[in-house]
Amino acid sequence: MEKREFTEKTSVEDILGSFVSSYAERDRSVEFSQWLGYRLRREIPDMSEETCKELADEIIGAVADYDRRRRELDAAIDDGQSKEEWFAGYLAKKCEDMPLDVAGERLQQIEDDLIISNMQLIQKIDEGQAEVVEVSGADDDPVEWNEYSVKNKAYEIGNQIILTGIAAAANVLKEKEQRDEAVDISGIVVETFRDGLKNDSGEVKAVVAGAVRAAAEKGMADIVSQDTPTAVITDMAGVAVESAEALFDVVNGESTMTDAMDRMGRASVAAGCRYASDVLEGKLAKVPYVGPILVDLAGGLLEHMKAPKFTENVYNTVRDAAVATWEGVKKSRVGKAVRNLGKFVKKIFG
Repeated sequence: MEKREFTEKTSVEDILGSFVSSYAERDRSVEFSQWLGYRLRREIPDMSEETCKELADEIIGAVADYDRRRRELDAAIDDGQSKEEWFAGYLAKKCEDMPLDVAGERLQQIEDDLIISNMQLIQKIDEGQAEVVEVSGADDDPVEWNEYSVKNKAYEIGNQIILTGIAAAANVLKEKEQRDEAVDISGIVVETFRDGLKNDSGEVKAVVAGAVRAAAEKGMADIVSQDTPTAVITDMAGVAVESAEALFDVVNGESTMTDAMDRMGRASVAAGCRYASDVLEGKLAKVPYVGPILVDLAGGLLEHMKAPKFTENVYNTVRDAAVATWEGVKKSRVGKAVRNLGKFVKKIFG
């Protein structure tokens, strides 16, 4: 029997905790897809049993697609490409059949959306960064879009997407250090959840995606609207799971900080391909503000992994990497995004 009903949950982290606990304690004789459909039905009672089954299958399929992109990225890096180069090629290919001015306008919008989201993440770990985007850098002449400028803009978007993953991780560590007491989670749930991560991380990604989808359906995820595509939500879950794993390995001495940040960057790029492509192709009106939801999800997952207390040095390392990446992005930028964001900065931080 479930210990808590949906009405008792008041945040995305509450729903995530409920999903994870249910996953850890589930009847292993029931196929995972069936269990996920049942769990979605419990959390979203207004949704029919058949619709929940279809949603579970959609989530599982989206996880497989995310993992495929992740493997393609890994293979490209093994062949000598950087994360940014691979992403730029991926996105530029999506532009091939589009008018260059349309592609350029949408790429600029993607970058603008990411900058606004990343500024919020960076400001929380370094308040001195809040005002920098208001400084005008160059004239406001329109960009002449060609194949080179499209590829260059796609590369810059890749930088922003990698920054999202690192900055979100820094925020997770900061919140974990500031939290007064740990969440009370049974040892059995923790042990079973860790086993799930080792044996089938795809299932865990689907569990996390199901939790976010349920929260969105109930209007509980302010930063993830109900009409956000399930595939995009699933990619966010993929980044959250891989980021939590990377940070957990660091604190347990199984990975270096450099390796962990590389893993988080790769996960962010694999996910960014989806939502950037959807905006480019007109399937999404704007890039979702993925940073805040990543902080909530990765932080909640670390609680369920019972990660030991992170040292201040670990947080400082990730924070400094995020700020340095932000500074590098600002210096290398061209185009109108930074020049025209003053009004957005005032609205957000105002």
